Amino acid sequence: MDDKSDNLKDKSLFLLIKKKIGKLKRVFGVVDKKAPISFELSEFMQETESAMLRLPSNYKKLYESTPIEPSLFVNREKEIAELQKSFTNWTKNRFVTCAIIGEKGCGVSSTLNSFLDTIPNTDLIRSELHEKIYTKEDYFNYFNTLLKTKDITTNEGLIDFLNDTQSAKIIILENLHHMFLKKVGGFESIKTLFELISYTTKKVLWIGVFTPRSWYFLDKTISISNYFTSEIFMEPLTLQNIKEIIFKRNEHENLNIEFLSKEESIKSRIYENLEDEQRQSLLEERFFKLLHKLSNGNISLALLYWARAIEKLDKQTLFVTEIDDFDYSFIKNLSPEALFALQALVLHDGLTLHDFSIVMNESLEKSRKMLMPMLEKGMLIQPHKKYNINPAVYKQVDDYLSSKNFIH
Repeated sequence: MDDKSDNLKDKSLFLLIKKKIGKLKRVFGVVDKKAPISFELSEFMQETESAMLRLPSNYKKLYESTPIEPSLFVNREKEIAELQKSFTNWTKNRFVTCAIIGEKGCGVSSTLNSFLDTIPNTDLIRSELHEKIYTKEDYFNYFNTLLKTKDITTNEGLIDFLNDTQSAKIIILENLHHMFLKKVGGFESIKTLFELISYTTKKVLWIGVFTPRSWYFLDKTISISNYFTSEIFMEPLTLQNIKEIIFKRNEHENLNIEFLSKEESIKSRIYENLEDEQRQSLLEERFFKLLHKLSNGNISLALLYWARAIEKLDKQTLFVTEIDDFDYSFIKNLSPEALFALQALVLHDGLTLHDFSIVMNESLEKSRKMLMPMLEKGMLIQPHKKYNINPAVYKQVDDYLSSKNFIH
């Protein structure tokens, strides 16, 4: 146990020294020509998982990026009101289809849960796509499973089935952007879906969920906005929103919070002259300002940083340490090949190795060699067998790709 503690101290000291050297380099204009991917980045998810493992299971659930119970839901009244308006118009036999556009982890699922709690009981079919469905065969296999039908192989058959059912229903398709692949013939499924939607709106309120980048790309390529009467954009949460969400979750378990200061803060004259309560207020303000900046108003990412910052749980008190920003300069030194790979992952919200090789028109071996270095260094993560950009650097990668016209 002592060896482990010594290793952790050595690692923390290494990171502190490395960070200070990096700051001095930037101050004096000394920048590495080939800045490596940050050591902190490669450790980010691992340290977050370690922090989560230290928590009891009932507390752990408070910080997991999964849909939460309604009592903990905060500040999506605008989006819910738009969904309610769409539902009301649909019940009046108007042509209504909804698209929800939001970054991964922004709280779409929880928003949908809260919306569904506000409307009368209606037959509901809900699905979250994790794999690409871009061929006709995949399309019909998917809908036969979703609708519990047998061997329907034409869109006319699906249209007749939905229109002939006695009760109207809501169909929610999350990650609907997985119904295309950027290749010749890769838009068949989503175009076929639009035909299905167009002929069944009297019996079905269709709600599709997209990421912003996939939505804008699909709008430029196949004019997707023409098929949705309501576009609901999930706005980034404010600093106060995130603070309220985190405090509300802790109050749910009657947890007190004590913010811990780092050595730099303790040596500050301002800090030394404050009373304990004032010190806590200062540390709290500083913590949430940086948390909001790092998370870009994304609650799932904010919860990741929060969980990572938990030093320990002692009885009913959470001890939370200060967090640090990353050095993102390495993004500017990525090769054109890496940037094209990241572009594909952004537009598709992640790709399996097989689908990535198709989009890039490369062999599986060449594709693996493109992705594995970024995965090993923490630039990418791999949920559901898909390669995705690490959420800790997603916004910075997206901004850089946009500045270099890789995405529009």
